[in-house]
Amino acid sequence: MPHETMKAARREFSPTPGTAAEARDFVRDTLAEWSADQAADDVVLLVSELVTNAVVHAESNLELVVRRLPSAVEVVVADRVPERAVPQAGPLSVDVSASADPGRSGGLGLALAGAVASSWGVSYSKDDKAVWFRIRDEDGEASKDPDTDGETAGTSLEPPDPVRPARRRPFRPNPWAALDAALSARLPLPELLDRTVEYSRSALGGDAAYIALATTDETEWDLRAATGLTDEPWRPFRSRTEETFPSVTPAAGATINDDLMIARAHRGKLAQAGMRSLVTAPLIVDGRVAGLIGVASRRVRHFGDTAAKRLQDGADRIALPIERARLAEVELARRASLSFLAEASDLLTGTLDEQMTAALACQLVASRLGSWCAVESTSELGTTRLTHAIHRNENYNDVLRTLLTELPPHIQREARPLWSRESLSAAGLVDELLLELAEGPAISVPLVAHGQTLGRLTLGKDADEDFTRDDVDVVDDLARRVSSALENARLYAGQTSMSEALQRSLLPAKEKEPAIPGVDHAVFYRSADERTVVGGDFYDVFATDGRWCFAIGDVCGTGPEAAAVTGLARHTLRALAREGFSPAHIMDRLNKAILDENTSTRFLTMLYGEMTPLGAPGQGMRLRLVSAGHPLPLRLDRKGEVGSVGSSQPLLGAFEDVEFFTETLEIGSGDVLLAVTDGVTERRNGTQMLGDEGLRDIFTNCSGLTAQAVIVRIDRDLEEFAPGGHTDDTAMLVLRFL
Repeated sequence: MPHETMKAARREFSPTPGTAAEARDFVRDTLAEWSADQAADDVVLLVSELVTNAVVHAESNLELVVRRLPSAVEVVVADRVPERAVPQAGPLSVDVSASADPGRSGGLGLALAGAVASSWGVSYSKDDKAVWFRIRDEDGEASKDPDTDGETAGTSLEPPDPVRPARRRPFRPNPWAALDAALSARLPLPELLDRTVEYSRSALGGDAAYIALATTDETEWDLRAATGLTDEPWRPFRSRTEETFPSVTPAAGATINDDLMIARAHRGKLAQAGMRSLVTAPLIVDGRVAGLIGVASRRVRHFGDTAAKRLQDGADRIALPIERARLAEVELARRASLSFLAEASDLLTGTLDEQMTAALACQLVASRLGSWCAVESTSELGTTRLTHAIHRNENYNDVLRTLLTELPPHIQREARPLWSRESLSAAGLVDELLLELAEGPAISVPLVAHGQTLGRLTLGKDADEDFTRDDVDVVDDLARRVSSALENARLYAGQTSMSEALQRSLLPAKEKEPAIPGVDHAVFYRSADERTVVGGDFYDVFATDGRWCFAIGDVCGTGPEAAAVTGLARHTLRALAREGFSPAHIMDRLNKAILDENTSTRFLTMLYGEMTPLGAPGQGMRLRLVSAGHPLPLRLDRKGEVGSVGSSQPLLGAFEDVEFFTETLEIGSGDVLLAVTDGVTERRNGTQMLGDEGLRDIFTNCSGLTAQAVIVRIDRDLEEFAPGGHTDDTAMLVLRFL
């Protein structure tokens, strides 16, 4: 039955070096408050010893309960580790690292409790273990003993023999209890591996421990966690299975190596750390070796069969959870890599400029895979040049470019330094930043598309970093995407160059345009947004015997077929005009030529005219013209009024039996003639189109302007009407009669 408690105080403590001092203060304050000074010194002494014992051996949160019973003080110290048995009581049998008195080097523990307390004992439960004692007042009566269920009230409180726990089967602490707790906590894989090696070293009494996980293809080991092998922070690394763990099989079980100095395997980091003996246990999942855990000691023949069985037991506990966590980690990394590659593809395909493609590739790599990256381009002649290079730290950019220019990297798929100190010295590169860059691991892979080498992609990391196998795989995949983007950029550049050259051949050269007496003229041409496509619009201004000719036309469609029609029309027009034929006759001959040559039904609209002076300069011009399906030209007179000129006739290349006629008109001094293609009148802003009326309104405001100023005004107003809306080829011709 429970004691009749007059007063009680309870407090929980964390296991820290200062816990014993805090417990002593708590007990002193509590006993002073209860006026229990007679027993205070003994109680404080025992509390300090028992709390220190619990801090050192239990390493868990503690609960301290102080009760004031009739004529006695009772104290209970409970911890949360019932599986760790209390050390045997006896004179100086407990070695405590922190005593009640800071000046002492060791405590007396339960031996002191047996000597000072009126009674004491240990109580075990499923969740905790409690050590209790009682100290009676000097003039007090006997108190009740908890083991008598209240039946011995009033009996003597002479110090009895130490109370032992009831007879039970010997308790064997679970060496993997902490590991089981870590597994149930579902920790991230890196933290779980770190804890596993710590618990393994402790459970086997070793000096070092490590854990390695097999790669998916089981050809290499990832050394993921270790303790005791180096004074510096552990850095995971990868090695080949036959080099590091040659005999690991599912049937081998735990293996003991009594002396590493006479063994071929495990010499590397273990030998460097001074380890002499080793025990390893495989992590078996579904009949295959998923990993390996090892514990090493600085002593020869440190491990026996018991240690091997214990380690294999731990390996069996962690094998499946670690494999699941590893597969989850692999899946997350795979998704991250796929997301990165998808983003990279979107960015790389968004530009068709080779320089921009190289810059994007470097930015992507430096932000995700390495500390620096460089892209080199190889020309058709085999020469290589540095296209772009970038380092995360801008202070290294200049020296990085110097290093890559002076010593171009070679193809290297394995992560290791690209340059040696000797090669740097031979090249006269002795700058400390250069040496620092050269010491880091690097990878250099070729950029190949359709069997053609386009260049190299090189990336590196700092000397204290390394590439994982997954990093290398992502680099290979990214290199293929960069190669494809570079090839597209080169093809686009080649196509653009060819189209621009063809377009230039279809338009008259500026320097060859004739000077027309009494006429100020200006021309304008802008292709659509697609630079690789030859436009269908064209213009021409040329002189013949006593005449000055002009033309502006628009072929239906774009591309090579439209260019063929444009070229045919321009050269036929010039040849017939020089023969002195009338505009109507020229249109008829040109219509037949297009019908004979054009098999793809490419129509052509054209305004063609000839100018001859009416007399002396300044007296006007006589115009003879034909508008074959083309928008009629507009005339702005000296009064500022705008009207169309001529009449519309059939377009070219559509019908055989058509007739054209020449229209003649006189243009006075001060008038301005404007001819455009439909790229001007069909300019759109959403659903709104400029149209003929819109062009008239713009042209009306051009009075008094030079021919070139008229062009500029119209182009500006078009951009204000529909910003960036030039989706069709645009051509304009302005004739201002002086």
